[in-house]
Amino acid sequence: MGIVSIKTISPVSMLALWRMSEPWEDLLAMLDLPATELETLMAISKAKRRQEWLACRVLLKEMRGQNTLIGYDAQRKPHLGGSATEISMSHSGEYVCVYLREGAPVGVDIQQMKPSISKGAFYFLNDAELKWADLEDNLQMHLIWSAKESVFKYAGDAAIDLKKHIVINSFSGNQNGGFEVNLQKGDLPETIQIQFDTFEDYVLTWTL
Repeated sequence: MGIVSIKTISPVSMLALWRMSEPWEDLLAMLDLPATELETLMAISKAKRRQEWLACRVLLKEMRGQNTLIGYDAQRKPHLGGSATEISMSHSGEYVCVYLREGAPVGVDIQQMKPSISKGAFYFLNDAELKWADLEDNLQMHLIWSAKESVFKYAGDAAIDLKKHIVINSFSGNQNGGFEVNLQKGDLPETIQIQFDTFEDYVLTWTL
């Protein structure tokens, strides 16, 4: 199916969504991968994972109008070589998404909703969040989980703990559009605005 949307979030950022209906071989044909990237691809054993890996890069090509190599730092945070553009990527179910912003960190996450997420709520909800979160509200649970994943990617630090360092401010599952997250990284806390969208049985969150 390909591109679902490419939308401008701000004058310096854009967010795009791709629905994966093509086999990985068709996606590969849409790119001109150098030998090193092709070697990385072929080291991926599962066809689904190859499809996700390639779909992100095809979508990035559509967003930027050219093939662009994605590198990773020591924390496994992706970056675009030789560019001030920051990137974040996510995949779930049939979709991948790519978020780009000039000169500032970004984080994006997509989740296909499942009925059993509340069983693992104590893995990602801290005591403060448990006071207001509704474990029976499946949408709210997925938004919390997805927002924490987005902020984790934004932070770019593998030592960040989802419960200890990322705290969601109270919101309701039917709240329109967004909510706030507090990130404790180093000595100074940071308040991050999260925007979200829902479609089909998916939630999509991204940092502003």
